[in-house]
Amino acid sequence: MAGMEAICARLCLLTRAAWREGLPAPLTRPMVRRMLRVGALSDLTLRRTSDVREEHYARAEALLTRATEIYHAVEAVRTQGYDVLLPEDTQWPVNLHALGAQMPQFLFVRGNLALLGRRAVAVAGSREIEEKTARLAAACGESLAREGYAMVCGSAWGVDTAAQRAFLGHQGALILVPAFPAGELLRQAYLRDAMARGNLLLVCDTWPDEPFSAPKALSRNHTIYALDDAAVVVAARAEKGGTWSGASACLRGGYTPLFVLHEPGEDFAGNRLLLARGARPLDLQELVGAQLFAQGG
Repeated sequence: MAGMEAICARLCLLTRAAWREGLPAPLTRPMVRRMLRVGALSDLTLRRTSDVREEHYARAEALLTRATEIYHAVEAVRTQGYDVLLPEDTQWPVNLHALGAQMPQFLFVRGNLALLGRRAVAVAGSREIEEKTARLAAACGESLAREGYAMVCGSAWGVDTAAQRAFLGHQGALILVPAFPAGELLRQAYLRDAMARGNLLLVCDTWPDEPFSAPKALSRNHTIYALDDAAVVVAARAEKGGTWSGASACLRGGYTPLFVLHEPGEDFAGNRLLLARGARPLDLQELVGAQLFAQGG
């Protein structure tokens, strides 16, 4: 894995960990990516180049002054079982490069890191759903577990929870990318048990205990869709909500082949629009994996 100086630099520039009054706003992912690409940033060392605006250089210089505090914060998180991956690490999920300039520049990971090497399918959907929709989400989770694929999910209420509970109930291997503090997940017994069995990996593209926010949730949706080899939307509202925005971004960016259930009812109104915009229909009566990977590559 990457050295501590490189890790601290990335976290100094991109997060508000160990924050103190008077610091400028963190840099964006595209800014940091550019600095790395042109050689303006190497571990904790900055070098002025004509490719980086002076304003961004000055912000980076100020943000890096808390490197010692970040170091101690990282050490504290490691005692909880987390490691930190950077894009230059061999374990970095190559699929994330589909995000381009918006690719995360670090990941906190806790659990079975080998799951990142498994062929994986993302499952997403609305929080407020009917009982029929919850049953379909569970059926999707069961099918993926039977076929031996890892599942990537966000652990929100509704579709996510129904799918991942059924998936783990059939001994599936789950990758969770939460939008709320990751420690809250392990208060749930079924997830603690999965972690103990080696069937769970937590992946955070922000600091693990960062509170929920709408921008954080939207950003992690992109990570979820790009982290896998195919994605399934069980149920999406039409033109509103995180599932809709994440699936629409996936179609626009081509992160991964996107499949949706084609069902009647209000829960699936967004699915029908996604089909019209290029998503592919998924029939749960057939083998899920055969459809996903025969058509999806």
